[in-house]
Amino acid sequence: MRNRFMIHRKGHSVASALLFILLIAHLLLPPLAWLGSAAGFPLGNLFSSEGVRWYYLHIQDCYRSPFMAVVFPVVLVLGAIERSGLFGIIKDSISKGVPFLTYRQRKACLMAGTFLLLYLAGMLLLLLGPHAILLSVTGHLYPSPFVSGILQTMSLGFVLTSLLYAVLSFHLRGWEECLSVLYWGIQRYDVWILISMLAVQLYNALCYVWNGA
Repeated sequence: MRNRFMIHRKGHSVASALLFILLIAHLLLPPLAWLGSAAGFPLGNLFSSEGVRWYYLHIQDCYRSPFMAVVFPVVLVLGAIERSGLFGIIKDSISKGVPFLTYRQRKACLMAGTFLLLYLAGMLLLLLGPHAILLSVTGHLYPSPFVSGILQTMSLGFVLTSLLYAVLSFHLRGWEECLSVLYWGIQRYDVWILISMLAVQLYNALCYVWNGA
């Protein structure tokens, strides 16, 4: 428990440092770009009318970026596995080989594992079945609806599996605690989500400045 607390504290310190660096970079980029453009360098000026229009037109890009489309599902899965109690079982399986499980935990693992297998089988049926509705209209795997939504669909499967285990194993009691599996990742890794959004926005601003638009 103490090691886990120390790891969490160290991770929080790293996140705070990254957040501070990103905020400073956001504050310094506009004046530095303005000084560079005033000195004759081909840099985009975020203080110009064109720069202000660009900023307002692209301020939502950090929410719609492909990077954030990866961050959110991963965060949800990590939080769900941790909150449901599956993280401890996975950790013991890696460190000790065969973890000690109570009868209720073994039954919950069996039911949750069966659900996950059925979930994956359903995805394969939609992909390889007679109609193959997840393939492209030309019958190819890439690009296709399957590839576009594979990460989000898989994350949903793991989150539901974690929720099922938490309910059946009585690791969480009451509907409020059980539903916390769905949003625990956002609550647990909220600072990393903010860091990801600021990083995407800073990258977009750097691209604008560098291209001299």
